[in-house]
Amino acid sequence: MSHGDTPTRKARYRSRCTGIGHEASLEHLQTAREQDPVPAANRDQARLEAAVFERLGGTIDYCAHPAGVAHVRPSPDHLVVEMDRKLGPAHSLPRHCLEALLPTQYTGPDEHEELAPGGIAGVRLLDIDASGLHLGLVGTDARVTLTGPPPEWWRNTHTRHRSSCRDHNLVPLWDAPALTPFEATYLAANSTWWKEQADRAWIASGLLRRIALFHTVTKPFCIRYWRHGLGWKFELRYEHGVPVDHDRLIKHLTDPRYGLAVQSTRDHCECKQCDCDRGAERNCWFTLDTGGGRRDEIVLHFRRTRAGYDITHEYGRLVAAGAAPDWLAQALPAHHRSPAT
Repeated sequence: MSHGDTPTRKARYRSRCTGIGHEASLEHLQTAREQDPVPAANRDQARLEAAVFERLGGTIDYCAHPAGVAHVRPSPDHLVVEMDRKLGPAHSLPRHCLEALLPTQYTGPDEHEELAPGGIAGVRLLDIDASGLHLGLVGTDARVTLTGPPPEWWRNTHTRHRSSCRDHNLVPLWDAPALTPFEATYLAANSTWWKEQADRAWIASGLLRRIALFHTVTKPFCIRYWRHGLGWKFELRYEHGVPVDHDRLIKHLTDPRYGLAVQSTRDHCECKQCDCDRGAERNCWFTLDTGGGRRDEIVLHFRRTRAGYDITHEYGRLVAAGAAPDWLAQALPAHHRSPAT
């Protein structure tokens, strides 16, 4: 895939990676002519974005968009993440994300709970306004804004979370102007590990800045990802008969001009154009890495369900989470057309 340097091609790449419309992407790039369509974050910004990526929570249950992100707006020193409202049929994805990110210190009687902070050490709540909930990383200029709910919802949720912390012997650390002694001690105890994580944070940051690719250029009905050493493993699940499109996704991720600085290796691929194996489940594995013997950056596992596999339960959870009918028609066409639905 070659995007060249034309504004239209750059806007197309930005639109597919971020989920923002083509016209809006073109307009943005016309005012930032020297900027890449998906600019890379600096080291501190990448650290904060990696924390958000890890604790986002959109792969715990089904959301309206893969990973629970409707779209992102990346700039060199800031990232806006618009999240889906629901985590599964009944829970709030923004609330889960807030609680999973803001750091706390346990001060109760169970000494085993004192070893690590809740949330992410060093993350700070900077503000809540009409733009969303603003997060920072202590001692840096890194900024991530979470959007989706209105500001009053964020304020109420923040107040409830603070009250819940008091009820559970947790001291909020997200207001501290500097790193607290508790956080500093925790980070110093594993300083080599945290430095290695910071060195590799560009991977998670780059993926989060391109998260919409998982629903714009390919149509899995479910994605899951989790930390794998210093890298990440992904599992993408497809309904039988839906094109897996792994080559297209990987070409966008590894685009030589605008993609991540990784190369792709096809480890194992069972793609076939027929059901000559009676429609058995198909599995394809790819590794994306920087070379030099490293094999821990990104592992992608593409799974297509066997013929006749019942996804009624998953379809129902996606509907309840607010997934759009036109997306369901592409990701789960057999179930979306079913009279029972």
